[in-house]
Amino acid sequence: MKRLLILILTLSILSSCDRKKSEKSQFEFKPKMELKSETKPEPKKLDTTVVYWQTDFDTIRKNQEVKIGNEIHQLELKTYSLNDSSIVRINDLNKPIIYKDIYHDNVTEIILKKGNDVILISQVKKSIFKDSLDGDFLKYSVLRSVEYDFIRSNRLYFKADIDVPDTDWAIGSDFAIFYQTKKKGQIDFWNIKDIEL
Repeated sequence: MKRLLILILTLSILSSCDRKKSEKSQFEFKPKMELKSETKPEPKKLDTTVVYWQTDFDTIRKNQEVKIGNEIHQLELKTYSLNDSSIVRINDLNKPIIYKDIYHDNVTEIILKKGNDVILISQVKKSIFKDSLDGDFLKYSVLRSVEYDFIRSNRLYFKADIDVPDTDWAIGSDFAIFYQTKKKGQIDFWNIKDIEL
C-alpha cells in the first residue's frame, strides 16, 4: 500500500508541475503590446458621366432669291454637323458628379448662283470670328446658325449665332462676304455681342 500511495503522490506532483508549466508558457506567449490598426478613409471618388452627342447627318437648307441689280440670283445656305467630336467640355459644378460633354461643331456653306452659273461658294466656321471671341468660348462653342440679312454694293450681309451648348452663353455677330471684285470670298465681321438664349 505504501507503494500505491507513493505512486499516487508522484503522479499528482507531476501533474501539478505540468499544469503550472502549461499556464506559464501560455502567459509567456501573450503579446505584451496590442497592435492597433487604424483604417484611413479612402478619398471620395467623383463620378464622371460622359454625355456624347449623337452624330447628325441632317443638312439644314435655306434657299431664297436675291435681286442683284436687275437680275435674280439664288442664294443657298447649307448648315450641317462636322460630326468630329472636336469639342470636349468638363462641367464639374455639380460635384460629386462631373459631366464630360463631347459634341460636334457645325459649318455653313453659302452658295450664290445665277441660273446654272456658280458665282460664290464660301464656308463659314466659328474660327472666322476667333480674333474677337474669348478663348474658352471659342474652344467650347458651336456655330449654331447663319441667316441672310441683305445685299449692298458687292457684299452679301449675314447674321451668325454661336453658342456653348447646354448653357446660356451665346454670341451674335454680323458679317459680310464679297461676291465680286478681287476680294471675292473675303469675309469681314463686326458687331460681336452677347445674346440671350
